Amino acid sequence: MLMRFRISLFFIIFLAGALFSCPVRADGDPPLDPLHQPLPRSSYGMDLMGPGWQWTFPREEAWPRLDGALRVDLLDDLVRKSWGAGVRSVRVSTWWCMVEPERDSYDWEALDDVFQIASNYGLSVIPEIYYTPDWAALGTDVAIQCVDKAYPRNLPPQNMDDWSDFMADMVNRYGIHGKDQVHEWEIWNEPDLWEFWYTPSDPVNDNVPMYSRLVQRAKEQIAANDVNGRLLLGGMSDINGPEFLQRLMALEGDLDVRDDVDIVTLHVFSDHIRKISSLKAALGDNEFDLWVTELNYWGWTEDASPQMLSDLYALLAREGVTQSFWFKSWTTDWGPGIFLDQDPLWVPKPFTPSAFYRTFKQQTFPHALSGPPVVQEPAPNSLLAPRPEFVWERPDPGDFPIAGYKLQVDDSLYRGTPYFTSPELDAWVPAGELHFLPLQMIGGRGVVAPFGTVSPQAPPPTTPLVHYQPQKNLSPGVYYWRVAAVDVRGNVGPYSPVRPLVISAGDERVFLPAQIQP
Repeated sequence: MLMRFRISLFFIIFLAGALFSCPVRADGDPPLDPLHQPLPRSSYGMDLMGPGWQWTFPREEAWPRLDGALRVDLLDDLVRKSWGAGVRSVRVSTWWCMVEPERDSYDWEALDDVFQIASNYGLSVIPEIYYTPDWAALGTDVAIQCVDKAYPRNLPPQNMDDWSDFMADMVNRYGIHGKDQVHEWEIWNEPDLWEFWYTPSDPVNDNVPMYSRLVQRAKEQIAANDVNGRLLLGGMSDINGPEFLQRLMALEGDLDVRDDVDIVTLHVFSDHIRKISSLKAALGDNEFDLWVTELNYWGWTEDASPQMLSDLYALLAREGVTQSFWFKSWTTDWGPGIFLDQDPLWVPKPFTPSAFYRTFKQQTFPHALSGPPVVQEPAPNSLLAPRPEFVWERPDPGDFPIAGYKLQVDDSLYRGTPYFTSPELDAWVPAGELHFLPLQMIGGRGVVAPFGTVSPQAPPPTTPLVHYQPQKNLSPGVYYWRVAAVDVRGNVGPYSPVRPLVISAGDERVFLPAQIQP
């Protein structure tokens, strides 16, 4: 009898947990899991910084360009203003040779900053991973920076185990078992062009089979280390892309990659219908999600009308494109961007919206966000125990209901300002109340079933205050915190003003004079 009761209790707890995370659909939206921050539900993305940002983005030292840390203030400026324009996903060029310049020696700092700041504003991140380190391409270190034109970065690795090891480290760091910031992985860039992918032995015949091995190894690591992670083929150029893709789809036996690919990607800047149709024809009977990871329109200026942009996106939708990334965020010879011409990028200056900024926002996010939460506790400069309680007022919602809140606590400053690049606490606080209906025993045998279902509900306006206490202690020190509302479509609203606080040692509050710079 005791054993039966234990089994029943365990099952009730298990079932309650399952019900708690039960998704509910509304108005055709994807499922909403109240236990997790909703992902952005937008097809509008952007290649924010271009292919060479890792060595051209402003740093503490302007020359050599790789010296010093990134200008985090300018990075936050870029991402925050892009978020304001309606960008909800970002494609980030990720050079393997920059991240692992020597075998097993990694420099993650720049990617950590970019991915975290994108996450702060609720942007999905898609790394575009390419360019081989010299030690992997040649089997020896030639001591040439991979930004040098003589660098063998377009060569495949001599040993695919090196690529597998890198992908495993990359996915473990940023996938679901790490920072949980990346779940789509683009493998290389324009592998149909020799400047990006070149097999010296026989490029005409070997480039495609060698790329298939690269894809297979990447998929192995994604499948093993990021549940539900998806693999994107490297963006095919609108030059040789269809031919390359047709040959790739025709590979058989141990080179067949069709089961490894989740999304096929294309780059297109002109004659959009013909070029998309050519790529689709190259797929044959194979069906994949189709993304355009570099999109623009040669000949357009920053004064391109909203109707022109709307027509372009309508064209993409008719052709079956489900996600696109504008290339680039600033105006170049490729076409207009949401910022004024920023070249040369390494010159430190703020990102200034162009005339195209409003056009893009009108297309991508003509909605109202929620207001910023009004924080109540802790009071500024409070001296607190290691697990303080955070309290804020529920703000007015925007066009979509509030699903929860993004609470961030950080102890780092950049040039005297917190940018939350390495938050000690980055918490999701659900706003919904879960209503459980009674369970019933079936046949007296310890089997339970729900009488009904569970629905996450938006909190009523009569409960204006939200309380949150972290599950872990904060270490003693000075911290800065802020909170933003997140709606059911994954849009992060504006943050509350940053407040400082001090965590004391031990569980008791100690009242001593404290002077904290805001």
